[in-house]
Amino acid sequence: MFRIKKHIAVLTACVLAVITLCACTSGTKTETTAAPAANTEVPSVNGEYKTTVLKTGKSDAIILETTGGTMVIDCGEENDGDEVVEYLKANGITKVDYLVITHFDQDHVGGAAEVISNFGIGEIITPDYAGSNSEYTNFITAASNANYSITRLTESKTVTLGDVLFEIYPPLKSSYSESDNDYSIVVKATHGSDTFLYAGDAELERLKELYSQIDLDVDFLKVPHHGRIDTESANFIKAVSPKYAVITCSKKEGADEELMSLLSAANAATYLNRDGTITAVSTGSGITVTQAAADTSAE
Repeated sequence: MFRIKKHIAVLTACVLAVITLCACTSGTKTETTAAPAANTEVPSVNGEYKTTVLKTGKSDAIILETTGGTMVIDCGEENDGDEVVEYLKANGITKVDYLVITHFDQDHVGGAAEVISNFGIGEIITPDYAGSNSEYTNFITAASNANYSITRLTESKTVTLGDVLFEIYPPLKSSYSESDNDYSIVVKATHGSDTFLYAGDAELERLKELYSQIDLDVDFLKVPHHGRIDTESANFIKAVSPKYAVITCSKKEGADEELMSLLSAANAATYLNRDGTITAVSTGSGITVTQAAADTSAE
């Protein structure tokens, strides 16, 4: 009799454990977070990978084209949306597979509503916080009107698009002393042996997080925060050690000279988008960077 009661007690405990586990699982909001992907294998190269940094002045509007699709990282200011749309249409792109908004400053999210209104979007990825400007509101409204859900990233996410592996890293904390910039999502791309890092507007706290999140030694760096110098900039540039660096800035608001000196000391060939749209083409075993002739549209 004692043995029977003991078995019943054990069985009851097991059933309760299963019920508890199921209840916890059913409460997970999978529509707004993304678990880290298990597959981080770099695919075999079967074509070129192109990064285009548009000449939008002190704002980020970056188009990434692979053999299997397109990713857009940020869309500049509100009036830059037309330029992103024009580039995509001119290059025969009819769908944006991934739209990544690194954070909600107006010079990153501003043109997103225009892009959403003109293209099918596979997935929209943002950090997990709410913006406070009208550009953010317009972005959310455009996504809602198009019936797109938004992945508010809380864990790293890895995707393969064509022959490029993308690793997408969200901020690690829920609040920062620098209200928006340190929420920046950072994206690393690997195409064969060529590596790229797109660092949003990451500042001191976020830069320090990256050392534990990412293998930072890359070939191509989209320099964070428009070339502003930071107390962590020297350590960051040393860790990245890029062959090529791109800074999004205008002539009125240029890159800090101290930051430019750090890049020069690292022997990085540095390009400023104020001087024209920048294109970096990877073959998987080397990168060629070119810059369009300068104009005065984003001074």
